[in-house]
Amino acid sequence: MDEAGRGPLAGPVVAGAVVLHRHDFRVALDDSKRLTPLARERAYEAILRSAHIGVGAVGPEEIDRIGIQAATHRAMQLAIRRLGILPELVLVDGLHLPPGCGPAMKAVVRGDSRSLAIACASIVAKVTRDRWMRWVHRLHPEYGFARHKGYGTAQHMEALEAFGPGPFHRYTFHPVSGSPGSGVL
Repeated sequence: MDEAGRGPLAGPVVAGAVVLHRHDFRVALDDSKRLTPLARERAYEAILRSAHIGVGAVGPEEIDRIGIQAATHRAMQLAIRRLGILPELVLVDGLHLPPGCGPAMKAVVRGDSRSLAIACASIVAKVTRDRWMRWVHRLHPEYGFARHKGYGTAQHMEALEAFGPGPFHRYTFHPVSGSPGSGVL
């Protein structure tokens, strides 16, 4: 299991959970951050054909209400529930284990580069989140979400300055919390 979207200023945090049926892929698989967007999309399609997939997402309002760590754990719990099967062991990328995700869990630091299943979960989470942010871009093109996916790029900072935060921003995240129109100064 892995997540995508802990650090952006907008959009959901998304967790992917993967139980592989096969391990012989004809596409590049790696930590999602090391793959190009096209390679991630190809890998995602191959993973869908080769695994049970569970995805959980927690939106910006809930992130603001409960905090990013709790929201990440909530997304992971949802991803495990949506797998359709209960794994005997859940490998989680990182240091922190979410409660209630299986009978046995193990934190794996840099797991997306050490475990094929975690790398696949990383790809599932990242592609799902990126697709969601491209959809949001169609609703609010002024922010440029299709390009930066909600991360704090110079383009995003300029848009926040010009338009203030929108409905998909995380209002408790700095610098959104101090943006004009945020109601939180």
